[in-house]
Amino acid sequence: MMEQTTRITKEEIPFEKLEKAGIKKDFVDRMESQELKDFLNGFRSAKLYTVNANINEEKYRIPAKIRLQQAEDGSVNVKVHPIQRLHIPDEYLGHKFTKEEKTALLEDKHLGKTIEMTNQKGEKDTYYLSLDAKTNELIPLRSKHIRVPEKIKGASLSEEQKQQLAAGKKIHLDGMTGKNGKKFSASLQVDAANRSINFSGFKQEKEKEREQKTEKKKGTKQKVG
Repeated sequence: MMEQTTRITKEEIPFEKLEKAGIKKDFVDRMESQELKDFLNGFRSAKLYTVNANINEEKYRIPAKIRLQQAEDGSVNVKVHPIQRLHIPDEYLGHKFTKEEKTALLEDKHLGKTIEMTNQKGEKDTYYLSLDAKTNELIPLRSKHIRVPEKIKGASLSEEQKQQLAAGKKIHLDGMTGKNGKKFSASLQVDAANRSINFSGFKQEKEKEREQKTEKKKGTKQKVG
């Protein structure tokens, strides 16, 4: 048997509360193992679920992420996170956003750096900050929860790349190997909303080589001109 390493056990999931919210019991069986582990640790669900909602005394079915929250008495409640209007407030957890920071969040979904913020208990810590692409919520993540590895998809990171990635910046990494065994490159950045390293701008190595050759040809033509 696997050792239980989650805050909440599968048996403690309040299925009756979830069914009242309009979510059938078997949704747990469709979760992948890491997805379920995160859910049992109190993180927002990776997927959107259709839940019941009362808005102005009218009943609706709306898409939302769900989260389990354990109370001090040990009981487990369900928190619903519906899709919000895309908006960055002027201040969040004690941090006042600059115009540049708001732009970074709106355009990239990630702040691109770590910042000091104060949690609801009044404790200060260093955080990454991202927008949840599915619900438009701001999601903070303590920087200590992300460990930058020596290698990603078989490609080694330089010390500078590790430092930049740990600082929340976007880096470019070549020579990674995909599931199909082919080499690729991509931009990497810490994604606080998914507590992982986000990949974007994928390029197969052959595609990259073709682009470089085209650039060289352009450069040659310009020199001749």
